[in-house]
Amino acid sequence: MSKLLELGDKRKKMIDKRNLIVVAISLLMGVGLLISCGGHSNSKEQDKRAGIEAIDSVVRAQLDQDSEGALAYIDSLEQTGEFSYALICYERGLVYRAMRQRVTSELYFKKALEGNDLLNESPVLFYRATDCLSASLSNHGNNAEALTVATRGYEVSSKDQSTMGRRWTGVILHSMGYFQAQLGMSEKAEENFSMAYMMLSQIVQSDSCYENLRIRARVSLNILDAYTTTEQYDKALSWVTSAEEAAKRLSAHPECTEGERRSYVGGVAIHKALVMAKAGAMPSAHEAYEKARSLGYFNSGYGIMEQASYLRKSEQWEELVHLMPQLDSLATKWNVPASLTYLTEYIVPQFNAYMLSGRKDKAMEMAEKMAASMDSVASYEQNHMMQEIAVIAAQKDQNTEAAKEETRVAYRWVKILSGALAGLLLCILGYAGFRFFRSMKHDEANN
Repeated sequence: MSKLLELGDKRKKMIDKRNLIVVAISLLMGVGLLISCGGHSNSKEQDKRAGIEAIDSVVRAQLDQDSEGALAYIDSLEQTGEFSYALICYERGLVYRAMRQRVTSELYFKKALEGNDLLNESPVLFYRATDCLSASLSNHGNNAEALTVATRGYEVSSKDQSTMGRRWTGVILHSMGYFQAQLGMSEKAEENFSMAYMMLSQIVQSDSCYENLRIRARVSLNILDAYTTTEQYDKALSWVTSAEEAAKRLSAHPECTEGERRSYVGGVAIHKALVMAKAGAMPSAHEAYEKARSLGYFNSGYGIMEQASYLRKSEQWEELVHLMPQLDSLATKWNVPASLTYLTEYIVPQFNAYMLSGRKDKAMEMAEKMAASMDSVASYEQNHMMQEIAVIAAQKDQNTEAAKEETRVAYRWVKILSGALAGLLLCILGYAGFRFFRSMKHDEANN
């Protein structure tokens, strides 16, 4: 129903913009002193890692205000020469992800994970980079590569017996299961899901702090999502109780905000509604759906998207038609460009709703809208990719053969994308026409 959600630290400490530069300089000076001072090597290493994670917090805080400013700050970090190229790449990956420049973001995360520099500087940032990169790859259909990235992360985390290491092992195991489910590796996926949940439950049993409860709740929700997106509703059903229990435990914690309670409990409820609907238990499905509604889960943009997905998958076309104005408003509010995302998540669902609810005139309007947007979508996707190529070419190591090859590969991808876009849009239009004319013939036969 939804895309895999990353499990890196969710809470961002907001830093006032007027004080951000002061904080950044202080951190740089502090880390420099920690590196230069003597003392016990283990203590010095721990202090250095704490300083690096504090710098990461500054970058994350500044992302909420000024992405360009965050990049400038990262450039200043690089100029000190006190941090590895891997760390700098990781931080840039975060910024470009926030800027929705996926290709560039993935490029930097891959560079960050090359070798062991990032792992040696900060294991937690190594795990976060693994999480960010694998989730991004999976969310754009590359589950095989996502699994490769996660597997390497697991090989590291499984040897880390600290509480943080064991927690990340559970997270990475569940990610591996998610990718395996998407790839049809059902038995292996279930095995990793079970191991991940058991490990995280053991951690919660010994320490029921907010973060441990949150991660277990998110993993449980992602497991449900893995099975609903692959239409393995019988397997999803077996995880509903665990997901409900994990969400309930989290919502009872005093640090859990109302928004988080709504997100987790409501998220499990809408997945349960779909599972119950597919099992033919409509009263239970309706009860779960109304629970999500009563929590205000459908008041957010993401909740509306989830609601539309549920109505579509449970074939409740009349209800989906009534939701269409909200989808249109959401696209406008989010300034969604004429892109593949716009077609697949906003236009195609509307076409299906109108067609299958018998509103053929409205369905044809949507088909015509798809046809009219073909050039705009192709142009947007090409321009977006070319912008990312420009960023790649502007890197410090642009003259290396590796960077040149990356640029050539990206440019070839633009050319391939152009043809794929045209083919996809034609398929959509062909499908629309086929459904329309088949429906017309069916009506004529019945008259």
